[in-house]
Amino acid sequence: MKAKDALIVLLIAATMIVPSLHLDAPSELDQDHFIAHAGTTDRVVVDGAPSEMSADEVIQFEAIIYDAVNTVIVGNVNWSVSNGTISDEGWFYPWSSGTVEIIAEYEGVEGSFNITVIPGVATTIEVTSTQFYAKESAPLTADLIDGRGNRLAGGTGMVWDVDGMYFGQGTPMFTPDSTTPFELKVRFNQLEDSATAIVSAGAPFEFVFSENLQVRAGTLTLIQPSLVDQNGYEMSLSYTPSIGWYAENGSFNAQGEYSATNTGRWAISATSGNITGSGFIDVIPGDAVASELKFVDDPELFVAGERYEVVFDRRDENGYIGFVSPDIASIVTDSGGLSADDGHVYWSPSEVGTATLVGTDGTVSTQLVVEVVHGQAIEVVMTSEPTAAFAGDQVAILLTAVDVKGNSWVVNGTINMNMGNASQISDMGTYQLIQATTTQSWYFEGNWFDNETGSMFVADYGFDVHPGPLAFIMLAGDGEQVPADGEIDLSPEFYDAYGNQLPDIDLNWTIDDSDITLEMMLNSNRWVASTLGGHEIRVNADGVFATIRLTVTAGTAHGLVTDMDDGLLVRAGVPTDLFVQVVDVHGNLAEATAVTTPFNSTLGELDASPTGLGFWQFTGKESGVYELILQEEGALHVIPLTVIAGEPIRIQASLNQKSMAEGDVVLLEAFGIDEFGNIVTMEGENTSIDCNAGEANFVTDGTWELRLTDGGTDRTCTLRWNGLLAQTFFDVDDVLLGGAVGSTNTAMSMAALLLCLILAVLVVLARKASSVEGADWVDEAFDEDDYDDDDDGDDDGHNEEGDDEALSETPEIQDNTPSNKRHGLSPEEIAELAIEAGKVGVMQATPSTEQGQTGWYVDVSEELQYWEVTPEGEWIRQE
Repeated sequence: MKAKDALIVLLIAATMIVPSLHLDAPSELDQDHFIAHAGTTDRVVVDGAPSEMSADEVIQFEAIIYDAVNTVIVGNVNWSVSNGTISDEGWFYPWSSGTVEIIAEYEGVEGSFNITVIPGVATTIEVTSTQFYAKESAPLTADLIDGRGNRLAGGTGMVWDVDGMYFGQGTPMFTPDSTTPFELKVRFNQLEDSATAIVSAGAPFEFVFSENLQVRAGTLTLIQPSLVDQNGYEMSLSYTPSIGWYAENGSFNAQGEYSATNTGRWAISATSGNITGSGFIDVIPGDAVASELKFVDDPELFVAGERYEVVFDRRDENGYIGFVSPDIASIVTDSGGLSADDGHVYWSPSEVGTATLVGTDGTVSTQLVVEVVHGQAIEVVMTSEPTAAFAGDQVAILLTAVDVKGNSWVVNGTINMNMGNASQISDMGTYQLIQATTTQSWYFEGNWFDNETGSMFVADYGFDVHPGPLAFIMLAGDGEQVPADGEIDLSPEFYDAYGNQLPDIDLNWTIDDSDITLEMMLNSNRWVASTLGGHEIRVNADGVFATIRLTVTAGTAHGLVTDMDDGLLVRAGVPTDLFVQVVDVHGNLAEATAVTTPFNSTLGELDASPTGLGFWQFTGKESGVYELILQEEGALHVIPLTVIAGEPIRIQASLNQKSMAEGDVVLLEAFGIDEFGNIVTMEGENTSIDCNAGEANFVTDGTWELRLTDGGTDRTCTLRWNGLLAQTFFDVDDVLLGGAVGSTNTAMSMAALLLCLILAVLVVLARKASSVEGADWVDEAFDEDDYDDDDDGDDDGHNEEGDDEALSETPEIQDNTPSNKRHGLSPEEIAELAIEAGKVGVMQATPSTEQGQTGWYVDVSEELQYWEVTPEGEWIRQE
């Protein structure tokens, strides 16, 4: 077993040694001629790490320890880094970006690994381009800074603002226009930074002298030129500590002070190394004791628009004489304008004619008077006089040349009319004359050749002739009829004396001498009619008047009124006039001419009346009380309508019962009927009745009470009324006593009643006899009877006339029974039933009786009667 194990170990070692010999052994043998022994640390390898990481990351490094035969040795290495922090476990925390060496050491043997640390995620941004030179382009730059302070140049994602205005993205080039500082702001995603950029002048380039160096003769003056870069931006003279000076006349000292000796304009210069500069200095006299205002070069002609330099020809107290440029404030002029340029004053005339300039040189005043002529023509315009043309005007068309100062003069050119009315134009040689009468457009073209400049000028001109003064006012609507609730557009039109229409003019309005101007203005010249009748409308403007007359009629029907608003009563078949008027919104009345009604034509008809406008005939047909609805346009009106029966054409009569006998009292009911079937009540005054069955007495309209005294089968009643006749035939049964007490049943009832009374009297007398002794009972009995008779008479409303008379008047006794015995009816209630019976001609049932059934009834005589109604419909009075 031991030999076998040793063989296995040798094989494993061989497999590890062979690759090692192939890769490393030759170099080590060649270089060091070192023989390694197994188990001794040969090298340390940092394994499994990337070649690059960000400063925000943390990476764990691993180290593998090998012996000479590439056997991995287990052990803890010591870690170190060239930049950053690494833990004992190999966790590397980077600091700054760049290449970092990771070192692993074990038993004196080191292994290293180089890793590139790049900046991490930016947490801030910082503007780095804050120094610029004027007129020189430079990029706008900024750095992105991660959480560990590593910087990375910003890329295309940056957005720039310069002085609050968007400028570009990425790293755009910016060129400052001046040395003024400016504000920069950069944004990258959510990061932002701003900074103030400083702009400086460039390297010194030259000296620049003032254009208006002026000194007085005999004085010492310090001269200080400006030091500028190549772009003209000034910097301090301290950049050139030593300056050499030169003067054409006069002298400089070392400090740059110039000593003036002679008046005039002299050249000067300054030099410092390769920096030079030159200029001129004007040496002028001192305070003037004599001065004269002059023009340089003393021109003979002054042309408007040209520029002429003015100077003072001064002499001072020391005898120095020379030209001095004045202060612009010391010169005044009544024409043209003054300007200053590089210390010189210039006068530019403008208006043609005489111009005066006055100058004050110290205490000396001087004056120039010159004549100004127009300048050269710069254009030709065509004009008209007057500029605004109206019908009736004479308009001249001219060609006018204009110089630079606006001076104009008429030139003799060619004028052609391209649009207009040839009959109104006259050629006057140098101009065209128009006698304008109509409103129209004119258009002309003209040209003129300027011999002085050899230029051809072309001009055109167009204008409109407007209407002349107001002469006529025309109004619409003269003689028209206007509804009261309508309106009329009077549409005023305005014309001049030549018939040209003018635009709208504000008018003064009156109607019937009342001012309505405000109303018409608010209603856009539309007049709203309100009052019926004729009206005169007058307008005026600029002393011109116009008048129209029109008539106002009633407006659209807003309501209807009639002469029968309280109610219309008509007789059936008789046309009745109804006067209907329409009412408009202003309350004006007019005859209604188109009235309609939804009234049922079977009840009555409404037609136009021949009486005249507004009259309408209503002809009733069926009697009754109605509402008559009248309509016209949108108006509606309702009046009460009562139709009564018309003239009767026949009479109809009937008795109130079919079976009758002698002694019965029956009602004869009769009424007239008109052509439409309406019932006409018959009056008693104009009616005669003849009955052969008994006496008939008039009760109420159309009702007679007939007492049957003669029996028979051929009984008849004949009615005559207003030329009409009606007969009714009936049978009357014969009864006992000839019907003196009524029917047979009534007679038998009365006999039975008398017998009962007699028996009652006998019983009373018998009781009296038994209670009273002797002969007194008779007197006492009769005394009591008398007392009772008196009481009964008082109660029944009768006197002491005897029993026979009382018996014969039994119905009256029954009719006059006390109120508490009349089925609960008071006399007043009986009277009301009697009145109702008189109105309808039919007996009225008491509250305890159903009308038309057997029971108690009251007739017109206020008599309470009991009637039996048989199943066949026969009425039988019960006594």
